[in-house]
Amino acid sequence: MPPRVTDSLGRNLPIAIASGVALAAIFLVTLFASPWAFLAFVALIVCGALAELDGALRSRGLRPATPVAVAGGLVMFFGVYAVGPSAQSVGLVLLLLGTLGWALLDPGSRGGAPDLDLPPAEVAARTRLAAGTITGNVGATLLIALWVPFLASFIALLLARPSGSWAVMATVALAVTNDIGAFAFGSRFGRHKLAPRISPAKTWEGFLGGLATVLLIAAVATARAPGFDLPLALALGAGVSVAATLGDLAESLVKRDLGVKDLGRILPGHGGIMDRVDALLFALPVGHFVLLAFGV
Repeated sequence: MPPRVTDSLGRNLPIAIASGVALAAIFLVTLFASPWAFLAFVALIVCGALAELDGALRSRGLRPATPVAVAGGLVMFFGVYAVGPSAQSVGLVLLLLGTLGWALLDPGSRGGAPDLDLPPAEVAARTRLAAGTITGNVGATLLIALWVPFLASFIALLLARPSGSWAVMATVALAVTNDIGAFAFGSRFGRHKLAPRISPAKTWEGFLGGLATVLLIAAVATARAPGFDLPLALALGAGVSVAATLGDLAESLVKRDLGVKDLGRILPGHGGIMDRVDALLFALPVGHFVLLAFGV
């Protein structure tokens, strides 16, 4: 049997390509067919990413209130498209109240009350431990909720524009282009580390190569899309490239802190969902604000 074809990251390339094409097809069909179908598709991805983060955090002893993050996130996600940005504020309030309420009602989250018959020093130590557990769990819940559904809700703000499908398409395509360009240039010319303590594989050559690739595609293709011109396309490309790189580094920082290689393995040939959407999550709000700055 011939050996399977893999890339430098050890992925099975045929499977990775097949699953990538399938996801891209669903993305495009729902994007241009029905906004609600598209949002439902993205919501499934958001829930999958939250499940990955929940598992990674629980493996390190934290207990995030993931159902609260899902509920608050869905309010933000669908509410933004239905009523506008105010739904983000409502979702954030519900998220904070729900997270604190969960901590009050979940005995495992509170860590239990210390036995007052113990020596005073032991009582104090256990009280500090319980307080740290509450703070850690609340912090973990807010992290995953703000990181995934809140940032993802900006895709609904992009979609709600008059040429919303093209705004979403441009932002996502440029983020993916940055990933491809950075990998191609970094693997070929990479010498100087971009953030060696966080992601040793990333280089300045890769970052600049990704940026150059994005600007080229923005000038050649994005500028011709409905609702775009050359200055807007270039500004969007530059903003998305920087944001996508920061998104990659943010996930690497969390993975390094948790001591895990991947947050999940649900996507054949790709690893986890977060490994595929980390750059997009940071790119979406930047795309929204760049378009807003240009009056689009």
